[in-house]
Amino acid sequence: MKIIISNEELVLDSYREPVQSWDKDYDQFLLPLLMPQEPCYILYRLDSQNAQGYEWIFIAWSPDQSPVRQKMMYAATRATLKKEFGGGHIKDEMFGTVEDDLCFQGYMRHRSSCSSPAPLTAAEQELQRIKVTEDKVVWDERRIIGTPTARARVTMEFGLDKRAQTLQGLAFPLQEDAKRALQQLKQKRINYIQLSLDVERETIELVHTKPTETHELPFRIPTDSPRYHFFIFKHSHQGQLQEALVFIYSMPGYTCSIKERMLYSSCKNRLLDEVERDYQLEVTKKMEVDSGDGLTEDFLYEEMHPMEHTLKQAFAKPRGPGGKRGNKRLIKETGENGEEN
Repeated sequence: MKIIISNEELVLDSYREPVQSWDKDYDQFLLPLLMPQEPCYILYRLDSQNAQGYEWIFIAWSPDQSPVRQKMMYAATRATLKKEFGGGHIKDEMFGTVEDDLCFQGYMRHRSSCSSPAPLTAAEQELQRIKVTEDKVVWDERRIIGTPTARARVTMEFGLDKRAQTLQGLAFPLQEDAKRALQQLKQKRINYIQLSLDVERETIELVHTKPTETHELPFRIPTDSPRYHFFIFKHSHQGQLQEALVFIYSMPGYTCSIKERMLYSSCKNRLLDEVERDYQLEVTKKMEVDSGDGLTEDFLYEEMHPMEHTLKQAFAKPRGPGGKRGNKRLIKETGENGEEN
């Protein structure tokens, strides 16, 4: 069975009935399914069985020539597909970027390496690093991202569990005008930069560098597309004028496509590393917003200088009315038998 992602759903693309034994059918059935620029999943049935039925090989095909965003989408849904199919049916799992990895001889090498205590070859280590990196794709460290539709036979789940998983980062290159803007920001010639991702060209583009006052910042946040923002926040603290470089990652909720959310989230950390390393720009505060409504001067100030002594006072019994209150008196009550209590 060949399974692909279409319209943000995992769907069956094709399948074939067995003709001979699994090993004789293997190359004839599997190799024609491997397109040079199109990732896919393949579930190949073996002749052996366990307590749950036939055993299967789970194959993830991710060719080197395929676009980065496609690799990310397939990496992020691998665990979901295995879970929905039933992990107990899967005897072996393979990952390949070239046909030689997944052909019958490649499977035999895979079986041999699994049973052998010998160290991995350089090629196997590289494949393992690729697989581990793709497995760590996530999106938003603060959200579990899912598809907006429930009609899929298998719903894609981005954010496979609640553990904090982070990708080391995609390194989309900065375009020349974006690089010049960062140099100007370092030289204090501008005070605001807005960047976007070109998902087709896989680059980071400059949107604009309009001079921006703090009260204008909320209006710089788009309501229909994600952006990266660098803003020099000028303010007074303890009687001294200060400047702080603020990085804002704006993601306007689920109005954006899954691809955009994934790419922006994955590129963020590498962009910040490059800005701080190559341009010597110290980012004082990093924040994420879904709109510009809350980006007020008071909010930014509190983010820069959080209150250090916000201790709650213990509840104290209120004092009584002022003045002389006189002596306390004992009030005697009379019981049912006329006795005083």
